[in-house]
Amino acid sequence: MIDFAAPATGGLALAALLVPLVIHRVRWRLPGAIPFAALDWLAARAPPRRQWQLDERLLLALRLLLVALLAALLAEPQWRASGEPPRTVVRVLPGIAPEAARAAVDAPLADWRWLAVGNPPLDATPIGLPTGPGASPTSLIRALDAELPPAVRLIVVLPEQLSGLDGERLQLGREVDWRVLPGGPSPPPETTSTRPFPIAIRAEAAAAVLARALLAAWRADGMALAVDDAPPGAPLPAGQALLITDSPPDAALRTQAADGLTVLYGDAAADGEVLLRDDDGAPLLRCQSAGRGRLCALAGPLDAGAWPALRDPQRPRQLRALLGPSPAVPDRAPAVAVAPLKAAQPSRGAATPLAPWLAVAIAAVALLERALAARRRQPAE
Repeated sequence: MIDFAAPATGGLALAALLVPLVIHRVRWRLPGAIPFAALDWLAARAPPRRQWQLDERLLLALRLLLVALLAALLAEPQWRASGEPPRTVVRVLPGIAPEAARAAVDAPLADWRWLAVGNPPLDATPIGLPTGPGASPTSLIRALDAELPPAVRLIVVLPEQLSGLDGERLQLGREVDWRVLPGGPSPPPETTSTRPFPIAIRAEAAAAVLARALLAAWRADGMALAVDDAPPGAPLPAGQALLITDSPPDAALRTQAADGLTVLYGDAAADGEVLLRDDDGAPLLRCQSAGRGRLCALAGPLDAGAWPALRDPQRPRQLRALLGPSPAVPDRAPAVAVAPLKAAQPSRGAATPLAPWLAVAIAAVALLERALAARRRQPAE
């Protein structure tokens, strides 16, 4: 079967068929005068109508054929085999019963395999959910789409809830039959973090009281904490993420901050970007980068009694969002909502370009036309 990748371009090029007709010689011929004395006594009659005819018709036909071949070349013809039906590949997410998948998809002769690393056969021992780098369902489907030939039909069987997603929507180079079955494997529960957030307190008097009250509010809000509460000057354990102190950091503390530590202290004259303001619009929290860590200063002493802004019930939650661990990115969604985007042009099988053969034909016709035109121009002996 032959189809054209750019039929509009080829159709416009066909209009050039008029050019050989216009520039080719169209001779208007009149009958030649034959002197004959007896005709002088005959009455004059209207001259016969002039007739036209195309000279050198073979040369004109070659030129028309040459233009037609050029138009076909511009249309980008391709040959597609249409004898055998496309092969079908079925991939089932582990956890779905093979019997349920086969009952939902009527393709007994298809290639049935699990959607997992290595694509084990569906008749093999059931395996768990894909784990490890590159083993998420979306990654496996992208790799499968890139490996399979364009003519292969792909069917994916998934549960209602799909986990292990990444931040990019699936966009494949083929149409995918997305089969969602009720039930299926239960995704693991979403958790922001299983490891407590390590915090150290190195402050005295009112500043320590404020720090403990702030951490108590964070715990009440569901945040898991690992607190190291010690007097000022005590060594700081390794692996701390946040340090609350009542004095500006010295050179040694700044060095520790460069390794990934966030230091919270009180200093009205500190520099940095304003991340939080009070109800009147005045700066409340400023932060500046220090290597992989940060130096964050409250614009006042760490004393709730001396600074009423810190007694606002919303302040602990705001500070937690700015100073605490980053929330985990959701990786679960309904399978129907994350179906792959359709390909712009569905694949119809492998195609063989016919441009090389057309180029040979055009060269042959052009040589023949030039040879015939040169012979026509030779003077008759």
